[in-house]
Parts: sequence; structure tokens; C-alpha cells
Amino acid sequence: MDSNLIMWGLIVGFVMPPLLAIVQQPGWTPMVRSLVMFVASILAAGGTVYFTEGAFDTANLTTTVLVVMVTAISTYKGLWQPTTIAPKIEGATSPSSS
Repeated sequence: MDSNLIMWGLIVGFVMPPLLAIVQQPGWTPMVRSLVMFVASILAAGGTVYFTEGAFDTANLTTTVLVVMVTAISTYKGLWQPTTIAPKIEGATSPSSS
């Protein structure tokens, strides 16, 4: 596995939570929110592998999915949620309930 691929997986995982906050809705169940994050991690990892390797490489896909997902979860829980950045984005992009 290429160290550049891991680095790009970490970068993608770091920026995913605020981007996902645009899509996520505060009223969604934790199961739906987790499923959206999981699918987004697979898509982001697939794109990362494709653009880093110059072609789609299934051998590196599993590792990259895990790197992106663990990084996204860690930075969401450790940075984006405590600083209220992600919740503010979710609130701003959610339809009002009035």
C-alpha cells in the first residue's frame, strides 16, 4: 500500500464530517446517520483510490475505506462535534420545521 494513498485517505476522512453535515439532518436516527456515513466513506475511498492510483484498484479499496471511515469518525467525535461546527452546519442546511 502506497503511503500517499494512506495520507490522502486521512485527508479525505478529515474533511468528510463537515461535508456530511450538509447532507445529514438532526432528526435522522443514529442508524440512518451511520449508514449515510458508511456509504459516503465507501464512495470517498473509491474516489481516493482511483485518483491516487490512476485507476481503480480493489486491492487497496478495503484499507482505504477503513482509513477514511476511522478518520472521519475520530475527527467528528474529537473536533467537529465538540467545536459545534458540524451541528451548526446541519442546523443551517436542514429544512425548518415551521
